[in-house]
Amino acid sequence: MIEPRLYRSAFIPALLALVLVMFSFERQPSALPQGLAADVLFDGDAANATLRGIVERHPDRRPGTPGDAAVARQVAEVLSGEGFETRLDSFDSGGRALVNVLGRRPGAARGQIVVMAARDASTVPDATSSAADTAALLELARVLSNRASTKTLVLASVDGSALGEAGARRLAQTIGDREPVDGVLVISNLGASQARGPLLVEWSRDASRGSIGLRRTAAGALRQELGVLPGQEGAIGQLIRLAAPVGVGGQGVLLEQGFEAIRLSGSGELPPAPADRGPANVEVERLGDLGRAALRTLATLDSAQAAEPGPPSYLVLARQVLPGWSISVLALALILPALVASVDAFARARRRRERVGRWWGWVLAGAIPFAAAFAVAWLLGLTGAVPGDAEASPGSEPPGPAAAALLALTLLCAILAWLLGRSRLVGGRRTPGEISSPGAACATALVLSLLTLLTWVANPFAALLLIPTVHLWMLAVLWRGPRQGRTSGTGPTLAVRTALILGGLVGPAGVIAFYMQ
Repeated sequence: MIEPRLYRSAFIPALLALVLVMFSFERQPSALPQGLAADVLFDGDAANATLRGIVERHPDRRPGTPGDAAVARQVAEVLSGEGFETRLDSFDSGGRALVNVLGRRPGAARGQIVVMAARDASTVPDATSSAADTAALLELARVLSNRASTKTLVLASVDGSALGEAGARRLAQTIGDREPVDGVLVISNLGASQARGPLLVEWSRDASRGSIGLRRTAAGALRQELGVLPGQEGAIGQLIRLAAPVGVGGQGVLLEQGFEAIRLSGSGELPPAPADRGPANVEVERLGDLGRAALRTLATLDSAQAAEPGPPSYLVLARQVLPGWSISVLALALILPALVASVDAFARARRRRERVGRWWGWVLAGAIPFAAAFAVAWLLGLTGAVPGDAEASPGSEPPGPAAAALLALTLLCAILAWLLGRSRLVGGRRTPGEISSPGAACATALVLSLLTLLTWVANPFAALLLIPTVHLWMLAVLWRGPRQGRTSGTGPTLAVRTALILGGLVGPAGVIAFYMQ
């Protein structure tokens, strides 16, 4: 069913797009010059003393608890005593009363620099995470109280981090009301004794990334204090993160809302394990180093113009930046051959009077169980039966038997939707004809190509990962033996078709394996 010459010719735009990609590399925006007075230091011992006081007096600081509210009052008192205009911003999330504490000190120039730290805890006592971050924020307030600032400084102690970053969402809605925000530094897990992964987290919840200039500035501060540069994902890892964005942490919410934000995390992207969050696990010297790195970053952002962000979406390859628009062009050009071959096969089948239309419903029926499972999970989230996005948090307690029962219910609904809905859509359990007919193959290939094109509209990076899948699966269904009157050429064997189908699963399986790791 495939015309090889047409299929090969359709790759010509992809070659041109590849040349375009090769010439679209850009230099990375430079980091801002480091500048901080030598006598201004973040005191790790003082921060540790504050941390221990928080843990001893209020060990349970989960969202909406009395301990959470008491620490909020403590933060407000300290910020006010250090000369910050303090405001309590109350709101509700997940049926719980929460509050963000904002300390603001106006500067001479227009623009705001924000330091954000989560105050609530997902575990008890959560010393290395929320207690350490709150203590670091208060130590930053002490240091900054004796320094004149060029820009407006905002210290934000946010609530609801264990409820899907509810406090960060609330902050994103209110922080830009007075002045534009030049940058947001999110500090997290500063008391952790070691990191699993890069110390700087720049990933959003969509296909965008954080500012390159901001990241390089924060990396320079970390190098000054720790003596090493923070690690960074390789090219494949960057592509997967843009194709299937997760954006764990407060910076993910802020980047999604259009703010230039980056997270400095002592434990890497994920928080420490619950067993590693006690006061005995706090590394005081490392807490001081990370706190001084945050202070250096803040002082640098305050003393200079806003860092150059670079493209909104990009890959960093060999110290060069590949902008997202060039990757989008390449992905579209690589989809084109599969789409052209599928449309040509459909036209050929129609000319031979093959019945293709009756196979459309049969192909689309394969999506019924997945759509039903998504709908059930969405409805359960709306009713509050399961934690939705507003209540999901990494490092929270593992799901219990009730969550397992709801998962079983979702799977049961998916199976029933397959048995009942599919039979109605395709007219019973019988297929519309011979499943190996050209009509079935053409409908399958065309649906795959069109769905990949729709994926490109939503997220070009995800479409780029699906390109091997659509091409291999298209070949698996459309590759036929010689037409009548030809003697050369044979169709693929069952083993070859199976290999093509399994090969198409490598990309999606790679994404799953990457995030599981």
